[in-house]
Amino acid sequence: MYEKIIINYAKNLTIKDLDTYIKNNNIKISEEDKHTIYEHIKKYYNVFFDSPIKYIKMLKGKIDEEIYYDILMLYDKYKNLLEKDID
Repeated sequence: MYEKIIINYAKNLTIKDLDTYIKNNNIKISEEDKHTIYEHIKKYYNVFFDSPIKYIKMLKGKIDEEIYYDILMLYDKYKNLLEKDID
């Protein structure tokens, strides 16, 4: 169930939605990194659940290292919820 919700959300995600998330969570991120992450989400949302960590690791070296590790931490925070739905 969560997988379908997340995929639908990612499919319809706009750059404005990402801006709102960034502002609401007081994240300091460059415009370039924001756009890289946005394009990554839009490109891989439909296959992300095949191997989530693989698609996150694809961002390493493409965005600021601190932001990359923050994304990994977010994944760790929610992976149990995601894995329940996949099984």
